[in-house]
Amino acid sequence: MVDGMSVLGGAAFLGASGALVYAVAVGGVVREAMKPERKALGWALGRGLPSEPTAWGLRAREWTHEWNGAVCPVFDLGDDSPDAPTAVVLHGFSRSRYDALSRLGPLIPHAQRFLMPDLPGHGDAQGRGTRLGTDEDAFLADFVAKHTAGPVLLVGHSLGATVAIHAALDERIRARVRGIIALAPYESLRTPLGARLDLRGMPRRALTGPAISVMAAFGVRERSTREAATKLACPLAVLAGADDSVTPLAEATAIAEAARVHRLSVIPHARHDDFQTLGREEMVAATAWIAHQT
Repeated sequence: MVDGMSVLGGAAFLGASGALVYAVAVGGVVREAMKPERKALGWALGRGLPSEPTAWGLRAREWTHEWNGAVCPVFDLGDDSPDAPTAVVLHGFSRSRYDALSRLGPLIPHAQRFLMPDLPGHGDAQGRGTRLGTDEDAFLADFVAKHTAGPVLLVGHSLGATVAIHAALDERIRARVRGIIALAPYESLRTPLGARLDLRGMPRRALTGPAISVMAAFGVRERSTREAATKLACPLAVLAGADDSVTPLAEATAIAEAARVHRLSVIPHARHDDFQTLGREEMVAATAWIAHQT
C-alpha cells in the first residue's frame, strides 16, 4: 500500500525541483539579456571585419563619451568640425562600434563626419550596463547634443535602430535630425527576447513575460517603437530582411508605415545580421531618398 505522506512528499519535491529549474531558466534569460557577450575587436578580427577606424581611408580619432555612469568608446571619422553633416551609426544587441564600422561603406558619400559609439553595456564600454533600449535614447540625444552642431543622420541596427527612432524625438536634437535609417527594427523588447528563446528551443511564452518582469527591477521597461515612429518629424527608412528570424517582417513594416514620411525596403534572403553583406544597394538608395526629402 502506498504511503500517502510519501506521495505528498514526492510531489512536493518534484514541484520544488520544477520551480527551481524554472527560476534558473528565467534567471539565465535575464542575465544573458542584461550582460550581453562583448563582441568587440577580437570578434571583428575573427569575422574578417574592419578592425581599425582608418579602414575606410578617412581621418580617424578615438575618444570616450561619459553618460550616467557609462564610459563609452567612440570612433570619430572624417571631418572633425562639430558643424559638419554627421552620420551617427549604432550597433545592435551584443555588438559594438566595430560592427557599425563594417556598415559604413554605403554612407560615406552622404556625410562628412561619422560617429560610432559603443552603447552602454556593449563593446568596450565601462560602468553601468545596458537597459536594452529603455533609456539609451537619452544617451544618444546627449551624445549628439554635445558632439555635433550640424545636421545629423541616425543609422542603427536592431537595438540601435529602436534607440535611434526614440532619440529622434528628443527636443535637444529633434530639429537637427534629417532622417533615420533603421535596419531590422523591432516593436518591443519581447520580440528579440522571444526570438532568442526560439533559437534555443526554449518556451517563449513561459519565459518571456517573467523575464521582463524581473528585468523591470533593474530599470528595464518595454516601449513601442511603432508608437515612437508615429511622432517622428524626420523621414524614416526601414530596411528589413525577408528571412529575418528575430524581427518579423510584419513588425518592421508596421514601424515603417507608422512614420509620416517613410520608405520600406525588403531585402531578399537577408537574415537579421546580414546587413554588412546584403542590402548595400538598398542602403545607398535609402540614404539618397532621405537626402531628397530634406
